[in-house]
Amino acid sequence: MRTPATVTDLISTRYHDRWRDWLITPPDQDALTFPLGAPSADHIARHPGNVDTWLRAWNQWDSEHPDLTLRRATKRTLLGEQQIITHLQAPTVDALASANPALTKHWRTARTRWQRLLKLHATPAVIKPHLRQIIDLDDADFHLLAAAAKWFAENPRSGLTPRQVPVEGMHTKWLKRHRRLVLAVLGLTPGREIPPDDLTDNTNTDIDTDDELPDSDLDLLGLLALPRHIDIILTDPADRSAIAGLRHLRAPIAEIAELPLRPSIVLVVENKESALLIPDHEGLVVIHSLGNHLDALTQLPWFNDASLLYWGDLDRPGITLLSRARALQPRLQSILMDPATVQTHLHLAVPERISRIDPPLNTLHPHEQAALDALTGALDGQHAQLEQERLPAPMVVTTILTALRN
Repeated sequence: MRTPATVTDLISTRYHDRWRDWLITPPDQDALTFPLGAPSADHIARHPGNVDTWLRAWNQWDSEHPDLTLRRATKRTLLGEQQIITHLQAPTVDALASANPALTKHWRTARTRWQRLLKLHATPAVIKPHLRQIIDLDDADFHLLAAAAKWFAENPRSGLTPRQVPVEGMHTKWLKRHRRLVLAVLGLTPGREIPPDDLTDNTNTDIDTDDELPDSDLDLLGLLALPRHIDIILTDPADRSAIAGLRHLRAPIAEIAELPLRPSIVLVVENKESALLIPDHEGLVVIHSLGNHLDALTQLPWFNDASLLYWGDLDRPGITLLSRARALQPRLQSILMDPATVQTHLHLAVPERISRIDPPLNTLHPHEQAALDALTGALDGQHAQLEQERLPAPMVVTTILTALRN
């Protein structure tokens, strides 16, 4: 015999499993009916006190839930006819949700937001996988989602940058975080798949920390990406003389690509402070601070005839970036990213404070994989993080100059 508490739990379980389906298609009566495990005639005869207590509990519950119905029946027993309760029935999902205040609140929110999504011409099949996140949004974020979807639907090819979109309260961080939901309401497929239960695709802050949206998603939203800037250092005096003596440049990548440069060596450095250590050297151009925008490595024509070197942080994010860079430029060789450097300078490392990190691509050379292995669990079981800036500057300069000569 199921108690009211047990059946309330069953209602909650079924509701959470099916509420998205019920928004799209009202359920049949069977989905809203729950058998109560009614006692047999023999059980009634043997345990009349237990059955009486069970009936009183259900009658009390029934008086407290007027929107729900208890189906009753009469059984013949050795003690005579006994009225029992066989099923709990709800005429509608609204009535079913009334069994639990939390369900009542959730269903009211879900139903109200669903109606608003339909007014925005959301496609049920497209929006269904995202309903859990949409209903879990607070009111301010949901209203912003609806306003953003409405604006993008009315302005599909605006040609604006994300910061220029005139939706009150929306900023680029919000749009990046919620773009999957905006695209779903619009019936569009994102350019990069994101797990349905992961609202934030920016968890790995060491790999992707900016507020920019992927170009493919910008295009779907009819938005214009800002020109991507990159930083370079011209260590060759001859190169500097061609552009008014400037050594440090930051400019859109298209403009950098047009510079009259023909370097024999390009050194890619992960961080700015480390790049500033590089002394003048004939034929060398240094590119630094690319972050995760490694596609720049394929957009500069003067890469084609140059030797390519890479120096990054000795930690899991740094080695993952190295693997991604080599996927774009297979000729790339790393420096100061080997197990000897790790072992010699491990006393300068700190424990890594990263909750999640994407694994490297299958492009690492054996000594780079060995460096990653040397970092793994190196500090009392924690992964070590040895940033470029921690390495002694004289050793760094000597090693880099040796690599440049070779």
